Amino acid sequence: MFESSTQTSKKQPARQKIKVPQSLRWILANSTRSKWKPAIRSALAAWISVVIFVIPKIENLLGQAAFLIIIASFLSPPSDPFMAVLEREIIVLIFVALGWGWVCLGLMFASLARTQTVPDASITTIITGKYIEAGPTVIIAVFLFIGSVAFLYIKARLGPGPFLIASVFGCICVDISFTTAVLFPYPYYKIGQMIILPVAFHSAISLITSILIFPQSVSSLFTTCLQGAIAPLATVISLHRSHLLEDVNSSAFSHTQITDAVNKAENALPMLAVTARLLKVDIVYARFAPTDYHELHAIMRKLTVQAHGMGIYYTLIDPTRERFPVTPAASHPATPVHSRPPSPRPDQWSSLTTEEKHSSSTDQELRDRKPSRHQRPRSFHPQSYPASSTSPFHSHRPYKHSRSHHANHKLMHNSLLHLALSRVPKRAEEAAVGVFESQKYLNLEATHLSHPDSAFFTTRATELLSNSCQDLLSVCEEVLGTSGAWIGNIRKFRFNFLRGHREDEAQIEVQRHEDLLEKLTRELDEFRTKKRLTVLDPYRQMFDRGRDASHGDEVPHRFLFHCYVYQYHVLQFAELLQNMLKEIIRLETERKKPKLWLPSLPKLCTRTIGEPSVTIQHDDDDEDPEMIPGIDPAWMTDLGQAVKRDPDALAPRNGLEMVMNWIYRASIAIGRGNVLFALKAGALTVILAIPSFLKSSAEFAYDNKFVWAVFMAQFTLARFRGDTVFGLIARITSTFFGGLVGTVMWYISAGNGRGNPYGLAAVCAVCYPSIFFARLYWPISPMTNLIIWVTAALVVGYSYNDTHLIVSSSPGWGIDVAWRRFVLVTIGVLAAGIFSLFPPSKTIRSYQRRTVATTLAELGSIYCLVVSYANSYVDGDTTPIVRSLLAIRSKLKRSLVLKDNVIYEFSLRGKWPTERYLKILELQMQISYQLCHLTSVVLHLEPAWAYAFLRRTRMLDSDFQGDVLAVISLISNALHTGSPLPQITPCPLLDRFMVRHHGLNVVHEESEDNYGLPRMLTMETLEDLQYLTFCVGVSTAFGIVTRLDRLMVAVKELVGEQYHIDGVGMGYHRRWTGEVTSPTMSVRATEV
Repeated sequence: MFESSTQTSKKQPARQKIKVPQSLRWILANSTRSKWKPAIRSALAAWISVVIFVIPKIENLLGQAAFLIIIASFLSPPSDPFMAVLEREIIVLIFVALGWGWVCLGLMFASLARTQTVPDASITTIITGKYIEAGPTVIIAVFLFIGSVAFLYIKARLGPGPFLIASVFGCICVDISFTTAVLFPYPYYKIGQMIILPVAFHSAISLITSILIFPQSVSSLFTTCLQGAIAPLATVISLHRSHLLEDVNSSAFSHTQITDAVNKAENALPMLAVTARLLKVDIVYARFAPTDYHELHAIMRKLTVQAHGMGIYYTLIDPTRERFPVTPAASHPATPVHSRPPSPRPDQWSSLTTEEKHSSSTDQELRDRKPSRHQRPRSFHPQSYPASSTSPFHSHRPYKHSRSHHANHKLMHNSLLHLALSRVPKRAEEAAVGVFESQKYLNLEATHLSHPDSAFFTTRATELLSNSCQDLLSVCEEVLGTSGAWIGNIRKFRFNFLRGHREDEAQIEVQRHEDLLEKLTRELDEFRTKKRLTVLDPYRQMFDRGRDASHGDEVPHRFLFHCYVYQYHVLQFAELLQNMLKEIIRLETERKKPKLWLPSLPKLCTRTIGEPSVTIQHDDDDEDPEMIPGIDPAWMTDLGQAVKRDPDALAPRNGLEMVMNWIYRASIAIGRGNVLFALKAGALTVILAIPSFLKSSAEFAYDNKFVWAVFMAQFTLARFRGDTVFGLIARITSTFFGGLVGTVMWYISAGNGRGNPYGLAAVCAVCYPSIFFARLYWPISPMTNLIIWVTAALVVGYSYNDTHLIVSSSPGWGIDVAWRRFVLVTIGVLAAGIFSLFPPSKTIRSYQRRTVATTLAELGSIYCLVVSYANSYVDGDTTPIVRSLLAIRSKLKRSLVLKDNVIYEFSLRGKWPTERYLKILELQMQISYQLCHLTSVVLHLEPAWAYAFLRRTRMLDSDFQGDVLAVISLISNALHTGSPLPQITPCPLLDRFMVRHHGLNVVHEESEDNYGLPRMLTMETLEDLQYLTFCVGVSTAFGIVTRLDRLMVAVKELVGEQYHIDGVGMGYHRRWTGEVTSPTMSVRATEV
């Protein structure tokens, strides 16, 4: 055994010497059995299409466009589960049929305007353009324009998904049919048949192969995606266990691994949601019904949010990123704040060893630190404390800049809280912005938000937190591993009817999960009642009766709140795992035998609008920046009882005004992005079709297949100039390489001859598995990937088509087809690129700005919904709020992908401020997560605690909420219009958020009502689970306020400032030169 291990260790270095290039690592990453199955199924379907294509009788039946059967195999491969393929192919056939019907309608009207009808005209004479007439041509051009506008609007409006490929085929049908039918001196209604027949054959082949070749159900894909989301969460828990044992104050400490793992889990959610949409129509033979997975899906979404919440602790303890709140009360004139020197840290703390720091004497010395001689003695209550300003728990007392505090303040120098002052303008013409907010934040940092011994307190708190959570985290990691394994084996042994001990194995499986559930429940109960209270150890002796009143500073309350934030999310995470185990046990108990699950007929005939589409590739996403997919459009303008009004007209008073109002709104809708894009693309289509509509050039256009340039220009033109230019470059490049691949395949199969059906089938059989593997998994732009293989298929298909069919015109074969294809693609994409410069022209720059304006406005609406939910305390469903926040994050992530094409928008005005937009996106993502956590908190608070929370965080204070909503509205409108923000704004909100201080107390002494909660702080209150939730809510509200303040400064950096008032907010000491002598002097709260 020792020898074998030695040999293995000798072989290992040899394997490590072989380094795979970065560009080829995707091959190894996707070379698994589950990934090869869809590739082989797609390759086999395409090869069957080739075999059918080369059969002479079928080729003659399909007609001149028979090669479309091969191209369709690449545009719509059967790589998805059967129900997804069925949905997509049905939509494709419907769109092609609609296109054919529209063509027939246009030809009927054109025939009415024709003066000469020649039903027996020869095809040779027809293609010369001899029978083209002005009247019918204009009618056909109009129908071509309308048909193209309709399909391209659907493509832009619905974005990626089954409608994208269907819109492409619809445009192909309309383009080829109209540009060819205009040549005929009679209505050639069968022109659409040559398009729909190859597509119908392809759809049939795709459906058959989806059923027979490695069939995959939606349930199977869902469980695979579910595993892909659970595995990163197990990694997250493992990383948390190790990070809690590290020195969090070390310069080498970093929690980026945790953040990356959480992001990986969340990135798996969109595909999970896409698959979950089709579960209700899945057909599967298994123990579990497809709809049984909905509960697991809901749990997984919540687990990801709680995993993110656990990571917030590491941002709270990082002195360069987060500050802790000193919580507010109602607005009133503030009293001046007097500074005092900090209590000197005892020298013995620096000489303690690690073991001594872990001893019980640490807490005693921490509690018994002597105050400075400059500190006033304070009153002390042995058992409880009134919520007064003299409470020893108050950590808001300002500190002068002692040596230790000065070192801590250096760490905060790069804090985002004083972003503007710490950043020197890169250009001489850029003035500093956010000075007003930055000065106030510097004052808050110097007086309220820092502590000279914060590093020590953080280390001690993290040690106690680790001791309290390690056991529970260990069980959570075990549960995630077991659940992931169960999901991986969930569909095994479905057809093994000979297994006689299946019921015994099922019982063993149930017993295993019940034991694990009991273990988790036991650990969870112990954590709730005992272990989580470990973090209170430094605070316990403050309630001892015999404690000397002369003792000075205590542990600041913010370090306890930090621990509570982590413990709350660990607790919620464990409870969700508990629900997951219960759901697994329920499924194992109720679903003992496999059966055939069929959807009901209404579910087969319905499609849920607004849910994610089947495909999640967003490179060609032309979605509206004013809308957020996945959110009810009514939410975009509805804020409770507040509704949007028309500033130019009163509400309609009668029926006529209502009709005219509707007509006005419909006309306004025509001027919106998607409609304007579709109209512009329709005009480009007609312009490029002109050579086919003129007698002098119709024959040339028909012989050289100029229609390729038409629909290539259609699909290259995008809503934004950057996307169009990127499509231009990508399509030219991919067409060139795709033409080379197709040419090589053709000459290998045909040699010097005119094509061999057996050789072509053999070459395709060899090449297609690798080609479709690249088609599905090559990590390049999906558009580039698609055009390469479509061009290769077109070269091979057209070459064989022209050498084996008698056609009126032939572009040749092999290199001739590839060359013509390349030239026509270049013409089409160049025309689209030039046309994109003409108005109306949109840029990604404006899209990004309007997108973040829309998402922030929606975040404001959700913020109001959460506060209303907490205030009304209605036991309702918060799922719409969570889904809306998930939709906002998806929108922001898509905008991150879209911004990559900004570099293709050439501008002489200057470089696009990428980093500033990234900062705004990051802050909005953080606010979205904070709102998720706030929703969870208010859901778990009892009515009295919820009301106390709202009062303490000023969420029921109309003055403060007016400032918050004004800030959101100011920022959103400034981003939407590009207008500068006022130099003086309600920010920093934190200044008003900290008007009155509570410390550890729940109810302020001046409050008229205690809401049934203890006014005097006791140890029992600190140990209450509702108090923990209350503290997490306060911390979360603080996080939202501070991020809004940072967002104001970030947006000011983007749009600038206006309305300058000299000297406002600068303090009382000014020189006559205009320089401020003390930019960090204490600024009192604004008196109203």
